[in-house]
Amino acid sequence: MVVLDTSQFKRIAAVAFDNWGLSLNERKLELVSTRLNRFLSRTRFAGVDDYLDHVETGATSGELLELFDLLSTNVTSFFRERQHFDYLEREFYTPLARGTMTRPQKRIRLWSAACSTGPEPYSMAIQAIELLPDIDTWDFKILGTDLANSAVAKATEGVYPAEMLSGMPQSYIKKYFVPCEGSGGASYRVCERVRSLVTIRQLNLMSEWPFRGEFDVIFCRNVMIYFDKPTKDALIERMANQLMPAGIFAVGCAESANKPEFGLHTVQPSVYVK
Repeated sequence: MVVLDTSQFKRIAAVAFDNWGLSLNERKLELVSTRLNRFLSRTRFAGVDDYLDHVETGATSGELLELFDLLSTNVTSFFRERQHFDYLEREFYTPLARGTMTRPQKRIRLWSAACSTGPEPYSMAIQAIELLPDIDTWDFKILGTDLANSAVAKATEGVYPAEMLSGMPQSYIKKYFVPCEGSGGASYRVCERVRSLVTIRQLNLMSEWPFRGEFDVIFCRNVMIYFDKPTKDALIERMANQLMPAGIFAVGCAESANKPEFGLHTVQPSVYVK
């Protein structure tokens, strides 16, 4: 295996920062080397420098996203970091169900940013169905976005190996998943009832966002750890501007977004309200 030298790694880090805001440090050098070697063995490029020359001068947007796929790590699970879902149950869905919280035209919008392969937005949908008895009378939609080609494809397919559902209540599995055969064996497909609430789209958080409406809830979890502070602060400000008043913003448990200057105030660790 060819291990990247420092100059090659710096070239990759520059492309990652300029295009996606990623801040790569040299602790990732071995991992990136392994993935890049595996990728280059299937391509026409003569070596690392030949590939990087192409990336820097002539790569299409699709080819750049191939590199992003190499650099990204899609770690996710259903109802991950449960305390965020508990907060939504207590402070969002319970008041909605009781009629003590109103919304114009009964419109609800949730955004799962950096949704990886999809368990997060589908978990959001399952929770909403469980806790909002009259959900069919609401204009209720969940947007799940990610940049990685592979993640978007898997999220759109909505098929997961059986072991990914192992920690979920059996009642949820019976109601919201359909057994099927996946590429790795026994799998489950998210049912149409859940899928009907979720739209999956590809989105670069560093680019212009195509939507204009405000969200009631934004989850942007475990992605800002890859950004430097100026990039992270700029993203938090944009997301705060995308929240409606009293909107809920959740980040990963190892992250922070306590930014009163952006109108965000801490209500519990890693959860903020505008």
